[in-house]
Amino acid sequence: MKTLTAILALATPFAAMAEERTVEASFYCFKYAPGAETIQVTDGQSEKALRLSTANIIGAVPLKVKDDEAVIQGGDKASPAARVKIPKRFNKALVVLVPAPSGSAEKYRAFAIDFGRDRFRPGTYRMVNISKKAVRGAIGKSYAEVKSGDTADIELQGDEGATQGVKFEFHEGGKWNRLTETRAAVRRDRRWLVLVHEDPVTQRMNLRSIPDREIRPTPPPVTTAALAE
Repeated sequence: MKTLTAILALATPFAAMAEERTVEASFYCFKYAPGAETIQVTDGQSEKALRLSTANIIGAVPLKVKDDEAVIQGGDKASPAARVKIPKRFNKALVVLVPAPSGSAEKYRAFAIDFGRDRFRPGTYRMVNISKKAVRGAIGKSYAEVKSGDTADIELQGDEGATQGVKFEFHEGGKWNRLTETRAAVRRDRRWLVLVHEDPVTQRMNLRSIPDREIRPTPPPVTTAALAE
């Protein structure tokens, strides 16, 4: 019995290491890494080439996840373009790709956001702060504050179609500074990813708002070389 118990104890970690699953993944590329505008994703059975977009959320496609990590290959399949952690509670994931610093093993740094509509509902602005400063935002009576490296949701209130004030600020020098200010209509037929970042060259704070549009993945164009093969 002791021998069997010991064998089972040794086998358990190996069984856990082999855990695999498939999630529905969408992708957004904040900025193209040089030579990496196309990626390869696999569900464990077949591969699909996707041309990334800096303007739209692309998806959704099945993505193989092993031990809570997905490996995204580069377009040339020579090496991984990114690795991303996807928690077990995510059935649908939005993978955000940001160019990695020079000298990194992969072209992109990547992080995943829960993209299930029960946790990221239509009519919601999901703020993702990838800057080093605290950020806050207000749309009408809805408000959220998010620290560096974190996320927060602003859920719209008010009548459909009503125009509301929109204001985002960042904290620097002991005070809140204006990032952007505008007006927007209340819409509950879509949701938005809001990325706040700091330009590494100019040091200026910027905000990018990307609406979730249901569009099909775009395959890369067929080249003459590919046709020749």
